[in-house]
Amino acid sequence: MAQQDGSIPRALTPSVSAPPRGRRLVLIVWLFVAITVAVLGLAIQSMELLAAGRSYIAGESIWSKSQKEAVIHLARYVRDRDAADLAAYEKAIAVPLGDRDARLGLESATPDLARVRDGFLRGRNHPDDIAGMIRLFQWFHDAGPMAEVIRLWSEADKAIVELTVIAARVRESVAAGGPDDGEVQRYLREIRQINDRLVPITDSFSATLGDAQRTAQRAIITLMLAVSALFLVAGVGISRRLLRQRDVMEGSLRESEAQLRQLVESAPLPLLIVRRRDEAIVYANSRAHQQFGVTAAQARTSKASEFYADTTMRDAMIAAIDRDGAIRDFEVEMRDRHGQRFWAVISSQRIRYQGDSCLLTALHNIDDRKRLQDDMRFRAFHDALTGLPNRASFLDALDRALKVAKRNEERFSVLFIDLDRFKVINDTLGHFAGDRLLQLVAERLREGVRESDLVARLGGDEFVILATGHGGPEDMSRLAEKMLHHLENPFSIDGREVGLTASIGIASYPDDGDDLDELVKNADIAMYQAKEEGRNAFSFYAPSINKLTLQRFDFEARLRGALERDEFMVQYQPVVDLATGRLRNVEALVRWRDPKSGLVMPAEFIPIAEETGSILAIGRWVLERACRDLKEWQSAGLLDMRVAVNVSARQVLHHHLVNEVYEALQNSGILPDQLELEITETMMVHDPAGAERALRSLKALGVRLAVDDFGTGYSSLSLVRRFPLDTVKIDRSFVSGCPSDPESMAIVQAVATLGRMLGLAVIAEGVETSPQRLAVAAAGCPFAQGYLFSRPVDAHRIPHIARAALGTTVQ
Repeated sequence: MAQQDGSIPRALTPSVSAPPRGRRLVLIVWLFVAITVAVLGLAIQSMELLAAGRSYIAGESIWSKSQKEAVIHLARYVRDRDAADLAAYEKAIAVPLGDRDARLGLESATPDLARVRDGFLRGRNHPDDIAGMIRLFQWFHDAGPMAEVIRLWSEADKAIVELTVIAARVRESVAAGGPDDGEVQRYLREIRQINDRLVPITDSFSATLGDAQRTAQRAIITLMLAVSALFLVAGVGISRRLLRQRDVMEGSLRESEAQLRQLVESAPLPLLIVRRRDEAIVYANSRAHQQFGVTAAQARTSKASEFYADTTMRDAMIAAIDRDGAIRDFEVEMRDRHGQRFWAVISSQRIRYQGDSCLLTALHNIDDRKRLQDDMRFRAFHDALTGLPNRASFLDALDRALKVAKRNEERFSVLFIDLDRFKVINDTLGHFAGDRLLQLVAERLREGVRESDLVARLGGDEFVILATGHGGPEDMSRLAEKMLHHLENPFSIDGREVGLTASIGIASYPDDGDDLDELVKNADIAMYQAKEEGRNAFSFYAPSINKLTLQRFDFEARLRGALERDEFMVQYQPVVDLATGRLRNVEALVRWRDPKSGLVMPAEFIPIAEETGSILAIGRWVLERACRDLKEWQSAGLLDMRVAVNVSARQVLHHHLVNEVYEALQNSGILPDQLELEITETMMVHDPAGAERALRSLKALGVRLAVDDFGTGYSSLSLVRRFPLDTVKIDRSFVSGCPSDPESMAIVQAVATLGRMLGLAVIAEGVETSPQRLAVAAAGCPFAQGYLFSRPVDAHRIPHIARAALGTTVQ
């Protein structure tokens, strides 16, 4: 086994001989050293000056590119007045302005080098090049080529300053509402003139720099050739004496060995020398000992093959060295003496060492970089919220499953899962609770599938399961039922139990599609069929449901654009004072004039609008329209008129509702107490705390509040007392039973009596016959609404109805 003690082996180190003899020879050697140092210093300084020249050439290229970009973006800003173009101009012009500041600083009698460095940095020059650029300017600013470069530089800076003056004028003009067409043409003409001046200056600047660079190179080459010739002559003269003084040469060799040993030991990377025939480690520096967790003694008995985690990678590396003679930056997974794995990049080449064929190997630990790459790869293919595979990962897995299924004639299924009414829960409990709910749903879905199945989140409240290798529809039915059962159990979020259901659509290969898009689309269609069947259900795709689902998609698409196409209209149904038969107020009812389906009632499109979120924009439009119509009626003399507007649960819980109501009141000019907002009883029962907060904020504006469809949500007047309500509207299901149904009569009478005791106005909805009108009046309801008095009518008919008695006075 080769000797190793943590340093260069002794076989490399020659024996020590006597010190040099002869003072005269010592003087010759020192003279040679002095000449060498001087020439090396001259060469280094020359190379630095050449590097500085190249830095100026590179800086000129950046300057030229930035100047052109500044001209282009400023011209665009003049034409289009786009703030993005102004920002791009300012970014580009900063480069020549920075170089200008650097030049002015260098031309100063007492240069401020900090200012000069800052200017070159703003000119996008590399920080390592700036010192050489400063020296070149200071030493040769009066020399012919450099003086011409500085002169051209100064002329270019004058044009740049003029360009900034134009930019300032344009900004002022834009801020003042301009410029007009004439000013635009004048500004563009001035910009072109400046650009035309800069083009020849830039060309001359570049050419002069190139000439100076070539001149300097020729001078340095000439100087180096002369010095080399001097060296040759001197070498021939002293070679005889040096050959006779072996002890001097051996001393130099000993010094070189010491420097090499110090260099290798202080190297920042682990270094190894490995004997090729048996992979024994014949040398390792201290960094290698630390990396592999071994001592010098342990390294003497180790083989390089012991530290490779994957023999396949090791064999590939050896094959590459045999083929090419060396490798560079070869990534391989390794392990230390304790089994801890890490990734490294290896560079290795063949050498002769101690008479054997060996490999000189340097390696660099890239474990942190690999972990970062793995993390980035995970983020690219996984959902950040739930940790599930994302859409890209799912589609990739689906593509692989499709290829395998086609090759092996197997079947697989896609289960498309959509959470029912998740948007309502998200709006009610807040986005933080909604995110937590999605995380819990993801956990339950993962727990309910086999290890071979893939659960992914497509986005929002949509999940998908890729189930492979199953036995057919019966297996998928059991899996879907299992998923629904897993989700039925309430979720605990912040100490509150939240109920949730889902709708699942199932599409299978090859019955329901033979490509990715078709399978996902058909599973989505089947999911919507499950929603149509009442939610909390699953449905298999069938061609017969495709048409129905496509019709729903078409309906939703038309509904999304209906507001922009001005297809909505508002009709108004009167509320009558039963004692006088006169109009108390009107209720605004939205209708949709669909070009394809005709007049669509709210019951058909409002649930879909709430599900898709378009109810917010529709509700805001109805509110603004009702307020404007009320203002027109008041202008026509109906000063005591009120209007009632229905507000959905999503609107009530939306944080912009209060501002929208305030803006509608301000824009229309009506008084707050002339607007009444109606909310459903079921909304108050579902989230009493959220409803109370929202209604009290609305009440602070001064508007009136009513509870609609009272009695359908299993609430009580004790619950209503906690809300700042003004009106209770008895649901038509109770009114329709009057007067024949004693139970309905008792309910109407009880609500009317208790409402009156609580100071609430009570309105009976759905009065369609005279006996019903007489019955609700006898039960104590002061107001009624229904077809008996008037169907919903257009806004222009309300003044006429308001001036006429709508029924016989009930005594």
